Amino acid sequence: MQDVINILFFTGTIAGGLLILLLLISIFGGMDIGGDVDVDAGGDLDAHGDTDVSDGSLGVLKTLLTFISVGAFTARAFLMNTAWSWTIVILTSIVAGAIAVFLLTWFFRWLLKNQEEGNWHIWQAEGKVGSVYVPIPEKGKGRIMVQIDEADREIAAQTKDGEAIGTREKVLVLEAKEDYVIVVPYGQETSKKNEQQILNKK
Repeated sequence: MQDVINILFFTGTIAGGLLILLLLISIFGGMDIGGDVDVDAGGDLDAHGDTDVSDGSLGVLKTLLTFISVGAFTARAFLMNTAWSWTIVILTSIVAGAIAVFLLTWFFRWLLKNQEEGNWHIWQAEGKVGSVYVPIPEKGKGRIMVQIDEADREIAAQTKDGEAIGTREKVLVLEAKEDYVIVVPYGQETSKKNEQQILNKK
């Protein structure tokens, strides 16, 4: 039993340490908090590791590390302090890990939403030309920089036709959704037509 308790301790510690490291890299590295494939099965994978997220949710790796860390420490605590059977301990650990993932995902969604709202609105990006900050993968989301109210704003973005767009490429914002924008590569022949459509809509 003591060996199992030690294994759970080291598993939880390593997973928790890696999770904290990834979160610190995301925050101080200017990367998106969220992840490629979040707990809602949405998102994408890019060269920045766990970033899509775009929508502020946890990436696959962060989700897994959160689940393992909380689950391992929960199992260890119950094994040390209760006489519960293995079945109950395992089920309790799974529930605890799932709740931790849900709460952390909710917190990041709330944090990103407040960060993006501020004193400006995402619809203000419509019709503006920006540059890709985090590469937009095929049929996925990246991030772009757009100047709104004389300040550079970072916004999650997806291409209109699902094509991939690399870093520093110019894009035209066609439409604003709830927490991301639809863009097309800028400089194509269709750009003028798209700009006119945006003006007509306004």
